[in-house]
Amino acid sequence: MWEWNECDRLIIHSCRWHDMSIQPGSSLLELLYDQKPDVNRIIDTFISRFNAVYGNPAAVRWDISKEEWQRYEFLGDRVLNLIIAQTLFTRREGLMNEGEMTRVLGSVVSNRSLDTLSRGFDKTVFVRLIPQLIGEQETYGIRITGGAFEAFIGALYCEVGLDDVTFFVTTIMKDLVDAYNPRENAIGILQEYFQKQGGHLPVYEETSRTGPDHQLHFSVRVRIADGRTFESSGLSLLDARKDAARKALDGIGWKP
Repeated sequence: MWEWNECDRLIIHSCRWHDMSIQPGSSLLELLYDQKPDVNRIIDTFISRFNAVYGNPAAVRWDISKEEWQRYEFLGDRVLNLIIAQTLFTRREGLMNEGEMTRVLGSVVSNRSLDTLSRGFDKTVFVRLIPQLIGEQETYGIRITGGAFEAFIGALYCEVGLDDVTFFVTTIMKDLVDAYNPRENAIGILQEYFQKQGGHLPVYEETSRTGPDHQLHFSVRVRIADGRTFESSGLSLLDARKDAARKALDGIGWKP
């Protein structure tokens, strides 16, 4: 396992895996540059070859210490923020202002969003990104699944560089970015509506929380100024609040 200065050396000198004792770099790059990347295959390839170079080749999971995994997580978070920020900045359709880009960025790179993304991958493959020491708990909250994806991106960045990782990330996260329109933020619109009316602002109350820790289901009630309430539910507290706000907007007859 390299020390941190080795990662610096790899980045500065643009080293690739084909410079090492085995030569998986080109095939991994081909997988990353596929127009429809097979993320399961990419994860399998990455883990197997990382372990072969730096750890135990027979290990099923990423053979890396908890501390080094967290270091990659730290790096991957910054890489993701940069890539998505650049994606938003360079868009020409539906130009966003700074505040809108900030809200979209925060949503897309959140642990909740990354956890949602990871649910589209094969679970038995994705858990290979979680080191054995962390993986012993068997059930994972969004903090672990989001962190696993960040650590993965951080390690890929060290191995192949920013350009290659950027192509891969923008491809697999395009739908997440496209799906978020800050101008359709029901919570913000509802609050702004009542601010302009001069009345009491909406009050949100969590009414229930059910299911296992790794797949909680939230129910929320929002009360508006005239006393009416609207209820909804979702896989996150935020999702439940958003849907309750949408129902409230329908209830007051709000039109875009």
